Amino acid sequence: MQKMKGLLIPMLILAGILAACNGTPVENKGSMTEGASTSAVNMDATDPDWPRTFKDALGKEIIIEKKPEKIAGLWYFYPEILVALGEPPAASTEKEYLSSLSYLKGKLDSTEDLGDKTAPNIEKILSIAPDYILATEYHEKLYDSLEKVAPVITLKTKDIYEDWQYGLRTVAEIIGKEDEAEKVIDSMMKEITNGREALKTMQGESVALILSWDGKTFNVLGEGNPVYTLAFDKEKGLGLTPDDAYTGTNNEFVSFEGMSTVQADHIFLIGDITQKQKLMNDLKQSNVWNAMNAVKKGNVYLMDNSAITGGPLAIEYALQNITNALLKL
Repeated sequence: MQKMKGLLIPMLILAGILAACNGTPVENKGSMTEGASTSAVNMDATDPDWPRTFKDALGKEIIIEKKPEKIAGLWYFYPEILVALGEPPAASTEKEYLSSLSYLKGKLDSTEDLGDKTAPNIEKILSIAPDYILATEYHEKLYDSLEKVAPVITLKTKDIYEDWQYGLRTVAEIIGKEDEAEKVIDSMMKEITNGREALKTMQGESVALILSWDGKTFNVLGEGNPVYTLAFDKEKGLGLTPDDAYTGTNNEFVSFEGMSTVQADHIFLIGDITQKQKLMNDLKQSNVWNAMNAVKKGNVYLMDNSAITGGPLAIEYALQNITNALLKL
């Protein structure tokens, strides 16, 4: 028995040496994997971009621990901005309408519909479990309910609607896509600058932008509208000449008879392009319409309501439509 013990000890020593020569034991491999995971976690934890603190329109400071993966947008401009940044929302209100816009067709297929923008379906939001909810001042009464689902970040509609660059940069800051936002803005401003240069031959010819949702009431767009800024601003837009003959109130809907003082050389009629034929047939029956300078000159251009959401994709859509029409491309 003592002899067996004497033989056993050298054999165990030999086995240990062979194991060391053949590689790391299984137990040590597990430790290495765990060590690698810990290292990766530590690298994430030291990511200079996260966490970050964002101050929203209500003055509330929200600590965003890591890049949001699932965003729920409660106003119509959020999906457009997120798509422009390459990050379609997990959920959005007004999905049916937004999906009909030319630049969003097929881009929101995986986005859940939350219903009306002023009364989003909170149960649906809960089922989606978003990381953050992008809201507006119109959701004030819902804040308490929404906060129980996910942190709520509030932005003011006027700020975003009237300045597409501000909207793009602000949402980009929330999701960590600032570089992408600047690329979009740089590209767009180059297009706008090129368009402004190309349209210098239009100086002296006036333009009117007229919006109609139903073909019965009409709105001559004025300052504060993003398409107006695009068309007429000398630095941020195309620098065109607005129609100064119109004596009505801009940005208000009136019957078509109220358009009688529009004397623009060119008219962009903005509405549901699918109703183009009916709209034009109805207008041709109007003496007011037939007396307009642009109509007599054949300078009437239809533009889909995809142009008026105020987001970067809408601005790009309007830019292409305006420049192509006026340059007769």
